[in-house]
Amino acid sequence: MYLCKRYCVTMPKRLFILLVSLLFVSGSYVVAGNRDTLHTTYVVNSDYVPTHVVTASLGGGMQTLMPKLTDEGRTTLGLKDGLGAGMQLQALYTYYIHKYVGITGGLGFELYSGNMHGAFSDSVYLYDNHPNNQMNYWLYSDYTNFKEREQLYMLTIPVGVTGRINLTDPLQLRGTLGLGMNMIVGSHYRGDGQLTTTAYYPDYNLHFDPDLPAHGFSQYFMGGYQGKIENTFPVSMFIIADIGAHYQFTRRWGIYGGLYFSYTCFNAVRPTVNDAGRRPELVSYDNATKQWTYSGMINSKFVEALHPFAFGVKVGVTITYLSPAKCNCEAW
Repeated sequence: MYLCKRYCVTMPKRLFILLVSLLFVSGSYVVAGNRDTLHTTYVVNSDYVPTHVVTASLGGGMQTLMPKLTDEGRTTLGLKDGLGAGMQLQALYTYYIHKYVGITGGLGFELYSGNMHGAFSDSVYLYDNHPNNQMNYWLYSDYTNFKEREQLYMLTIPVGVTGRINLTDPLQLRGTLGLGMNMIVGSHYRGDGQLTTTAYYPDYNLHFDPDLPAHGFSQYFMGGYQGKIENTFPVSMFIIADIGAHYQFTRRWGIYGGLYFSYTCFNAVRPTVNDAGRRPELVSYDNATKQWTYSGMINSKFVEALHPFAFGVKVGVTITYLSPAKCNCEAW
């Protein structure tokens, strides 16, 4: 719990420090550069200059999971979906087939996070497999001060079309639009709050209050319930877009800063079911072992879809390579 809180608090601070440091280092190159190399109109203004550009960028912002509840979840739960923060790390290559248009592809790593919180009740009809007295009963679960935090780690392969126009001699406006694949390489959830379990046996009209822990009816603190999100597709597709400004301060080096956006087009959750052919319950109790199992909100019957969404700010350093044989610019 302490590590999770410490990470969630320090991650935005560390990301901010990295972004500022990258801007500072890039700015120092501009100041230290030769004045004769600052006016680089050859990058765009020549008639036809095939340009190879490699960009390494770091970004951060709102990167949330956007879960969609099932019909049962919408009618049963009063949960609220909280937004999450995340980060993006990319290495991209762009080949300009025209002085204004290029093709971009590369690799990236992204962190998405989110949370669900509130107070709600759940009920499930179960079979008590006691050796001396088998009967059906209703299990009621009441959650108070409930909050579950989720995180997904993804490798991404973006591919898109990039356009650029000149604003001044060394300053350009650039934008990219395309598609990509994301591959989930890790996940984690942690549930916190208080759980109270009771039961009702309709055949005998018996109510069991939360004072029978030997039978699983008691009050529990959920600080230790955590695990992995098991029911996600390993690969899905997403839409990507970014727009920003590029400053070419030498013939080789430049800096890029702007906004990025991505949205997962298809559902990232698989419709997994348990042995009874149903999505797993959020909480289940094993009479034989006298143990509770908390499956996680996204793994349970209450969530049917995930569409991870990202919007944030990114900065990067670019390395440009030209083809001198096809460059008609002066003083090259």
